Amino acid sequence: MLALLLASLAASSASAQLPVDRKYTETLLASFPDEVRDSAVISPDCRRIAYIEPTDAGQTVVVNGQRQSAYEGVAAIEFSPDGKRLAYAARKSDAWHLVVDGVEEGPYDRVGPPVFSPAGGRLAYVAMVAGGKRVVVIDGRPGKPYDVISAGLIEFSPDGRRVAYGAVRDHRCYLVIDGEEVGPHEDLGTRTGYRFSADGSRLAYVILDGTKLRVVVDAAAQTPHDDVGDLVFSPDGKRLAYAALERGRWRVVVDGPPHTPYDTIGDGTLQFSPDGAKVAYAAKQGDRWMAVVDGEPGKAYDGIGEMIFSPDGQTLAYAVRTGEFETVVVGDREQRAFDAVGGGSLVFSPNGRRLGYIARSGWARCAVVDGRRKRRFDMVGYLAFSPDSRHPVYAAVRDGRAFTVVDDKPAAHRYDAIWLPHGQKLTFDSRTRFRYLAVKDDNIYLVEEEVE
Repeated sequence: MLALLLASLAASSASAQLPVDRKYTETLLASFPDEVRDSAVISPDCRRIAYIEPTDAGQTVVVNGQRQSAYEGVAAIEFSPDGKRLAYAARKSDAWHLVVDGVEEGPYDRVGPPVFSPAGGRLAYVAMVAGGKRVVVIDGRPGKPYDVISAGLIEFSPDGRRVAYGAVRDHRCYLVIDGEEVGPHEDLGTRTGYRFSADGSRLAYVILDGTKLRVVVDAAAQTPHDDVGDLVFSPDGKRLAYAALERGRWRVVVDGPPHTPYDTIGDGTLQFSPDGAKVAYAAKQGDRWMAVVDGEPGKAYDGIGEMIFSPDGQTLAYAVRTGEFETVVVGDREQRAFDAVGGGSLVFSPNGRRLGYIARSGWARCAVVDGRRKRRFDMVGYLAFSPDSRHPVYAAVRDGRAFTVVDDKPAAHRYDAIWLPHGQKLTFDSRTRFRYLAVKDDNIYLVEEEVE
């Protein structure tokens, strides 16, 4: 596993940077004292923030500074993917409700975390009812009671029209698809979950058959295996790939015969190119790792981290480790080595012609764009490209102050911290305008900024 980028580090000095004035606006969202920050949740569009605040009666959720109803306890705050809806679990009079857009659903003995559909229009969650039974509540309507809802996994199709989950009744397992039971089965492969194709027409899942596991796709069971890893549909839904274990060796199965066996297939690395034409993954043989594209292994390294395809699917980029150093490979060309490459930081420009990532060398963090190291700072994160691919933008920290950097030019306006949802990069609203959340003087602001 490659080193994490934004680890804490000692204060350091570097050559002075000349900040530039850029057009920006600040919109106050809420007060943001230290004591509420651990519970804070940011909407994916960065326009709303919610957190838990103590009250005389217990706790309340505060959304953009507006206090909601008070409850004995609050948990599992979740925004919808479009940022327009908010749901959370709340306890009142020893019963639990799911509060959706300010409206209580329930009561139940317990409720699980909310799961929104990808577009945010639908909502599902697990609830405990009388006798310890569990139900899945979808759009406010409870389904059939079961003894267990498998690992609490609920899967919406990408278009939100379909939903699937695993359930156990009388020691038999069922997959419930759009309210209809499929089974019974001896068990379901909940480690792999259930995967819909992009158009929602196909569903893949794993069942236990005796001592073997089988992938089921389009209601047809595939060849049995000792174990099964990630299930991945191609973007057009026509192809399915998965990792399978047989006699101690792992193979990727896609479109018929399995690929060459390896000791290990890297978790989370199996992926199709955006056009669906290629499939890639990281594989380990002995103590060496290699990137495999359409069954063909590349050069071996001590380790492989993040892997991404360019938007046109023609180029694969991935981070590798050789001894104590890490570098990025683009196609078959290695770039310069660093002490570490930031996990999750690789990003292609929209036109696929440029690649950026974050790296560490000694005390310093820097963005690397087109193979060239940019200015060094104490911390760097959230690297992205503008929609026209011209401008690399990222957030940086120097001497305890946070700011953005566009085209290697630091902004003059400074903050205590810059916040984005987990795993997200700086987001553009137009060709020239991007946004983020920033903390200053115990307040949090939506900042919208123009590139030059």
